[in-house]
Amino acid sequence: MPEVIKNTDLDFSQALVYDAHLLKTFRACEEKFNLFEVQHVVSKKMSAAPAFGIAMHEAIASYRLAKKLGKTFDVALSEAQQALLVAYKTHMPPEMKSEIMADEKRGPKNGLRLLEGYCRHYEPMGMTWHHVEVPFALYLGKVKVPLAKPDIINGDSLNNYELIHTYDVVDKDLIYVGIIDGVHEWQSRMVTNDIKTTGWAINQSWLDGWRLDQGLLGYVIAVRELLGIDTHHATVHGIWVSGEAKNPKSAKPLDDYFQTTEIYWDDDQIAEWTANTITTVEDIEVKRATGKYVRDLGQNCGAFGGCPYRPICWTTPKFRQNIINVDFKRAIWTPLEDERLQDID
Repeated sequence: MPEVIKNTDLDFSQALVYDAHLLKTFRACEEKFNLFEVQHVVSKKMSAAPAFGIAMHEAIASYRLAKKLGKTFDVALSEAQQALLVAYKTHMPPEMKSEIMADEKRGPKNGLRLLEGYCRHYEPMGMTWHHVEVPFALYLGKVKVPLAKPDIINGDSLNNYELIHTYDVVDKDLIYVGIIDGVHEWQSRMVTNDIKTTGWAINQSWLDGWRLDQGLLGYVIAVRELLGIDTHHATVHGIWVSGEAKNPKSAKPLDDYFQTTEIYWDDDQIAEWTANTITTVEDIEVKRATGKYVRDLGQNCGAFGGCPYRPICWTTPKFRQNIINVDFKRAIWTPLEDERLQDID
């Protein structure tokens, strides 16, 4: 992992440290945040989708770094292919490494096909890469955190408002962290780039969804604040993770698997992001103090193939710990490390 760029010398252990993943998790379901970040409970079963995304990110980063160094397309592509296979062995679940799964859409054969297709799709666009895979730590200011963990005042359960306004609070420093996929020069302007892989066919609605993404706008702000680049622009490179069609007549051209959207945020939207992030963190810290987390019990439970914590939530409370003991393990989220989930048992 490259050196972290930052605008603070604060001791991370004495500050609140958050990233886009934690904020999105809390907004989707407070109980999911509780299980993942507070109790450090994660499924023992590895998922192929995020592992494939990580491998593809590492391979594309290798390609971009090679191009940044002035290497030819063929050399850069070869280095990226080797990086993909190495990352595949490191990150993919064991069952995905068997010969039986070699032709699966997230298998190595299709991964190499998509990687080459991606590189050939974007090579003619003349993007000049200035920064690749940049970990960052951005100081956002002070947030108010409850001092104690009161369960009841005057016999009544506290709500968020009462806790913040009835109990003493302390100001704590907030550091926002993440990893910028890349910054490139394109069409005479500097642009922050993010790579997104998806198993869904990419359409305009999917592309438009990134206009309201916590992570991507945060990357733009980090590029502005930490790299000193005056930019309001970002691009998303969408990669459709799909196998080769069995019928060539109905096959979609490989070039169509890759779609780009460009996004612009003005100064007011950037300021709004910062305020929204601080408010969310303060809401989270109230929940940490009270220990009261709300289950979504809605569409987030079934979205994107289903929440991994559903087996816990749909089990009667007295047996939930049994489910955790058998099917889950303890690991801590470390967003700036190469291995972002670190086992702690």
